[in-house]
Amino acid sequence: MKKNSLIITAIIAAALAAVSGCVNRQAAPPEERPVPRRQTGVPREDRLAKSDREAVEENINGYSIEDDLRITRTSQQEDGEDRISALDRQQSLQMVKKVGSKKMNAVLHEYSTALPEGINDAVQYTRYPLSFDYFLVAAENGAKVREDPVADSAAVASVGNLDKVSLLQKVESDEFQGSNIWYRIGFWDGSKINEGYLHSNEGTPRTFRFDSMRGAVNGLKQQIAQGPLHFVSNYKNQNGAPPSKGDAAVDQHGYRVYHSAPAYLQADADGDFRYIPDGMLVRILGEAGDFYHVNVPTFGGDYYVPQKYIDPDVVLSRLNHVVVVDRTHQNQAAFEVLEDGLNLVSYTLSTTGFPGEFSFETTLGSYKAIEKKDRFEYLKSDSPDVAGYAPFALRFTGGAYIHGVPVAYEQQDGERVDPGTTEYLHTIGTFPRSNMCVRNYTSHAEFLFNWMDSRNGAVIVME
Repeated sequence: MKKNSLIITAIIAAALAAVSGCVNRQAAPPEERPVPRRQTGVPREDRLAKSDREAVEENINGYSIEDDLRITRTSQQEDGEDRISALDRQQSLQMVKKVGSKKMNAVLHEYSTALPEGINDAVQYTRYPLSFDYFLVAAENGAKVREDPVADSAAVASVGNLDKVSLLQKVESDEFQGSNIWYRIGFWDGSKINEGYLHSNEGTPRTFRFDSMRGAVNGLKQQIAQGPLHFVSNYKNQNGAPPSKGDAAVDQHGYRVYHSAPAYLQADADGDFRYIPDGMLVRILGEAGDFYHVNVPTFGGDYYVPQKYIDPDVVLSRLNHVVVVDRTHQNQAAFEVLEDGLNLVSYTLSTTGFPGEFSFETTLGSYKAIEKKDRFEYLKSDSPDVAGYAPFALRFTGGAYIHGVPVAYEQQDGERVDPGTTEYLHTIGTFPRSNMCVRNYTSHAEFLFNWMDSRNGAVIVME
């Protein structure tokens, strides 16, 4: 991809940030760690324009949506009909069995992730088939796929910036640019399945971490088995703005002041507290004056929350559907919960929020699937003017939704015009780019919108 966009430079600068800034908490060698999210520091002020109107939210885009559209158009123009794409999971597993190893390199790992015991293959959404293990190209100008894992080997194909190809092997070979780690990848070149090598400096390995997802869902399932869960309710501060700590927009744990409730260590409004975001699941243990004594599974501790922030009559007493969002790997999966296991109904790429001047991270935790909206509008970052809308939205915390590709309104003869929905962005599944929300391909957002049992559903954001 040519250097025709400053935003691409910004993405890659973030992508190649030092490993010490990586937020992934897994113990893994540096070359296996997913690229860290852009680190911009804690926002000191909440400068986003807000609205009390129904179905109107803050700007949901961390970066301008026009940047995402431009990156997408550029990718499609350069790739043309011969665009390289990842293999589906069956093709990838077959390739892993077929390729073996070459004498010139040592195979360190073969990528053959399968659904773990307890998760059944019941996938219903199949528009973007993808192997469970894949490689995200992060080289600014793309890269050459080499026949062998050496720098002067013949090129068998070219990949563009932010392309995704299937992982087959991690190998050790000739050192290049400070690393001797290469990845053998599989791909569809428009006419046939092919394979080759990319150097570790040209991108980052990603995977669908179904083991961790299963653990998160089963943990929530066990919590509900102990009794119904409630959730914090303070969407748009409708039950009262929580107390603030100076001018900080988030607390020391990264949870935002807006849309939150204070969680005190003692039943004392003058005591120390942290924030619990709207939608987060809690268990009421008892009452203490004007407070509910609650356990917060996400935090692993007990707190006191003013009673006005929890409706005791609205509970999650049964878990039927769960979406798990992995903000480190920028992907997600949806599960139907059974008595003796889980059905995987979809797995796909996604894009989460990042902490910027006018944006916030998608916060970790277990949340109630609160409500569905076939669309909601969003404002410009610094004005009350409506900028666009997002289709097929599932709200799970504050103004954060799982939704389709945002649509910016156009102006024609002074009138606001809806250009229609957009299905695809090349930036989905790459690096955090939104404000709090979880961006999906529009067709997948529509699938979730129709599938999710919002009364008995939850959203889990993990890292």
